[in-house]
Amino acid sequence: MRENADRFEGLAETYALFRPGYPQDCFADLAAACLSDRRIAVDIGAGPGTSTRGLRAALDDDWLVMAIEPGADMRRVLSRSFQDDAKVQVNNGSAEHIPLPDASAGLLVACTAFHWFDRDAFFAEAARVLAPGGVIALIRNKRRPLPVVEAFDGYIAERSVEVHDYAARERTKEPTVRDLGALEAFRAAKSRTYGWCETRDCRSLIDLYLTRSTVWALVRRIGLGQVMADLSGICAEHSCDPVEIPYETTVKWALRR
Repeated sequence: MRENADRFEGLAETYALFRPGYPQDCFADLAAACLSDRRIAVDIGAGPGTSTRGLRAALDDDWLVMAIEPGADMRRVLSRSFQDDAKVQVNNGSAEHIPLPDASAGLLVACTAFHWFDRDAFFAEAARVLAPGGVIALIRNKRRPLPVVEAFDGYIAERSVEVHDYAARERTKEPTVRDLGALEAFRAAKSRTYGWCETRDCRSLIDLYLTRSTVWALVRRIGLGQVMADLSGICAEHSCDPVEIPYETTVKWALRR
């Protein structure tokens, strides 16, 4: 995970401003599913705190939130965001090396981050730090089909040297519920989807895409001005200023045996 963190160096401020959050209900439901008395919640790959903020808001003050982030730039923004909150601790760590004792956590979440992890190492670490009855959860926002969004994605896929098969990459971003259920250390795997919407103007939609490492790989090849001009042209073609973007937040979770 640490080598992938370098992809986001310099993007933390933009990421914090423009990446969408997560429904608080999903975090509250996960806390309710926890059968352990441990009250440490771990946010793996916390970035600048987008998911940490939702997690903190959903949990009561019995919980301590441990935000784990390997990227120095992301961790700087994350630390600044929670510097006055004693219930959030920011730590330098990764999915494969979680700086917590064995069986110390009741909840562990990874929000739109799992695709950067070494899967086997992450699941081994999650099993180590979660107490019996604790919850592991993989959370991901996915935009529902929308013409302008599909056009943006197509533009990137056609030009990206990293994304030769965009659909195949999307399918590898997270395990299935069956995959979770097959892990020896976990049981009772489940899934739930939360639907919601947000409204963005054209510039905000472009700024959202500029938080993606694949887009910045393209920017480095053809220039920021060209990418912004091309995406602005797509917005104009679709007459979408502003546009309401429908999301589905999928949560897959299981209990530590």
